[in-house]
Amino acid sequence: MTSLLLPTTPNNPLVSAQAHDAMGPMQLRENTTLHFIENAAFDPSATDYDPNYENSQAHSKQFLAHMAHVHDTLKARYPAGSKLVEVGCGKGDFLELAQTAGHFQCKGYDTTYDGSAPFIEKRYLTAQDKETADIVVLRHVLEHIPQPHKFLSMLAQVFGAADIYIEVPNLDWILQNNTFFDITYEHVNYFSQHALAALFDQSVKTAELCFDEQYQFVIASLSDLGSQFPTAYDAKLWRDLSFDQLFPQLETQIDSLTAAVGENGRCFLWGAATKGCMFLLHADRLRSIGRHVPYAIDINPKKQGRWLPGSKIAIRAPEAFFEDAQPGDVLAIANPAYQNEITAQLAARELDFVKVCCI
Repeated sequence: MTSLLLPTTPNNPLVSAQAHDAMGPMQLRENTTLHFIENAAFDPSATDYDPNYENSQAHSKQFLAHMAHVHDTLKARYPAGSKLVEVGCGKGDFLELAQTAGHFQCKGYDTTYDGSAPFIEKRYLTAQDKETADIVVLRHVLEHIPQPHKFLSMLAQVFGAADIYIEVPNLDWILQNNTFFDITYEHVNYFSQHALAALFDQSVKTAELCFDEQYQFVIASLSDLGSQFPTAYDAKLWRDLSFDQLFPQLETQIDSLTAAVGENGRCFLWGAATKGCMFLLHADRLRSIGRHVPYAIDINPKKQGRWLPGSKIAIRAPEAFFEDAQPGDVLAIANPAYQNEITAQLAARELDFVKVCCI
């Protein structure tokens, strides 16, 4: 089976267009019992989670509202003074929100953290750690870790019978909406709602969809980790998959945007995170649409002035687009969850002549 090469860490944009662009093979397979997909060719050492890794979405009001919703969900379940430990807290955005709110005692771990909060340790949690927590938070971490059931078993050794909140992308939504750009090398795992609950033998306290159903979460006890997931994972119940099988409308989606841009038009992509990076890579691979894209746009200042892996397209601030926009330009939005937020900014600057679409 021929593997597709993808940027290993799309959220670690390049410092120059000439910088080394690490690529990794994608060989998808599905566990037919769990409805769980993984990259069988994944190599953890190929992903580069250094201090330049930039996955913060906290510059968006929409995403801040999502984090506030997560905090409020947990606050309603756990009394004031409960200890919340976030494993893989990234840049600390959620923990800082929780710390400021004052309901929880907060602690976090992440090797990519570059701030100065005393309650966050700049390292990975290990099996040698012994921690106490009322609620362990695992936000968009488990999709990065091979054999996720083994990682959760390690957390059970560290935290005992603590509750855990796990949030990951929703595979069901990805497939239903043909968002092929959500399949990325650094995500080795793709959980259906059934697969996520199977980690606890379906014995979860809460299971819900969130962030316009793009994400899902469960709250469960680490003491309830079961055998359903590891048994199915270790059994020979896998089938190989290709992008064409998963996303039969892939070329049609790219052709639709190409037609909207036209032969001599310009297309600006808003969103230089995973979705935008992957869309441009596939679009350029199949249709050479990159020549129509002067640059991508991102509100995260740490991404501005850098380049997207794969396509080598520059990343600029929204203000650059507000100045450069001309009648006939197309603005493709990488994530529909942010469409209202972005179109409001265009309207405020009287840029209603820009043609807006979601990829």
